Amino acid sequence: MFRSRLTSVGKLPAYRTQNFIANSWRDASAKESYAVFNPATGEEIAQCVLSTVKDVDAAVSAARQAWPEWRRTTGATRADYLRKLGAALEAQREEFSLLETLDNGKPLEQSRGDIDFCVEWFKVSAEIAEDFDKTPRQELPTGDPSVRAYQIREAVGPVGLITPWNYPLMQSVAKVAGALAAGCTMVLKPSSVCPLTSLRLGDLALEAGLPSGVLNCLSGSGSGCGNAVASHKGFSKVSFTGSSEVGATVAQNCTRNLVAPHLELGGKGAIVVFDDVDVARAVDWIMFGVFLNAGQICSATTRLLVHEKIADRLIARLVEETKKLRVGDPTEDGIDMGPMVSAGQQRLVRKYFELAAQEAEVLAGGNLIEGPGYFVEPTVLRCSETSALWTEEIFGPVLSVRTFASEEEGLRVANDCIYGLANAVLTADPERATRFGESLEAGINFINCNNYLTPWVPFGGIKLSGFGKEFGREGVHDYTHNKIIVESKPSFTVSQFVKAS
Repeated sequence: MFRSRLTSVGKLPAYRTQNFIANSWRDASAKESYAVFNPATGEEIAQCVLSTVKDVDAAVSAARQAWPEWRRTTGATRADYLRKLGAALEAQREEFSLLETLDNGKPLEQSRGDIDFCVEWFKVSAEIAEDFDKTPRQELPTGDPSVRAYQIREAVGPVGLITPWNYPLMQSVAKVAGALAAGCTMVLKPSSVCPLTSLRLGDLALEAGLPSGVLNCLSGSGSGCGNAVASHKGFSKVSFTGSSEVGATVAQNCTRNLVAPHLELGGKGAIVVFDDVDVARAVDWIMFGVFLNAGQICSATTRLLVHEKIADRLIARLVEETKKLRVGDPTEDGIDMGPMVSAGQQRLVRKYFELAAQEAEVLAGGNLIEGPGYFVEPTVLRCSETSALWTEEIFGPVLSVRTFASEEEGLRVANDCIYGLANAVLTADPERATRFGESLEAGINFINCNNYLTPWVPFGGIKLSGFGKEFGREGVHDYTHNKIIVESKPSFTVSQFVKAS
């Protein structure tokens, strides 16, 4: 394992610290701010405004004022704006990538991949927006020749969007592009831990010529600003990505106002590896599912179930490769893993390291890394099915390993989980791959790959991982509802109370 020397990147890329409301940059009403830190050094890099309920009201008002005009736009018009947003982001790829890395701590090459994914989702959502014009009405069977019925898919209205810190811009763009494609106006509240790239969506909106009030961005805390967004009566829907615990509170706030919530929450995914796999490829997919983004992924497959016939050989290779990972300055080339996103997240992972020292067999890692920043070692350990290391979402680079003897046992243990976001199975047997993959209990299951997605593929969970989809057509349609029209000819009557002449 390698910890590189932290280097200075000099002047920060352009960033914003204010709220973006009705196409203008504004200070928060309370004139207070909070610090944003570089997790690789622990140094403060910005002071962002701390929004209050008054600021949320102003943003919601702007979104509601823009709604009547925006809802009448065609899918082609919205697609044009979406493509302009994507082009503006693509032209500033390096600037946004570096800002994301300095704010979040992920390796620069991973940030570049995130920005590329955002650009592609803008393009895909534009295509989906155009579909609204191609099929404005969907005919419905009635079983009665006297009446015709059809449905129209239309935007729900102004929406609130609350996003997390692990994929700051990607999670914001997931919601923003989907809502724009559907025809919604919106208020975005990104995480206060990593707000800098999401706030710059305001600059992209101005560059794309987006009408005033369609996109509004607020800087602030989750407990203050985020709670005010989740409980505001001015929204028709609230979309939240974050922990299952906070998601439950968001859902309660929404349902008090009879506002529909969309929740993309936590996970504790399993990757099940049978004895007929290529070990090198399997180890790569295993590591991809747990060490990417320092394990700070809701769909991370942090439970490894490996068939007992190849367990010794596979685990030995896994431990060997884990110890080779380069951990350090995320702005340097060749770094595999950066720091945890914050001191608080590092402390949380340390708590599980302490538990592992008591009740698990640590095969690799298991320690914090000394020095500036919030670094931890990528970790592989053996533990029991009842251990919190196996059952709880750690949200860090910690992989728990167990063996299984039969397909039935592997499926039982994999599905014995309160979460249901993502799982994976690796096997050379195509029939078993399909049978097992379709039996795994999660919103998305990977067969002979892991956490590999394109923007066309919907993403979302079941169980305590929430409900609703991001990306793909379903990710756009989540911001719509169906209006039903029943029509007959003017001469039609049932003559129930008045006889027609």
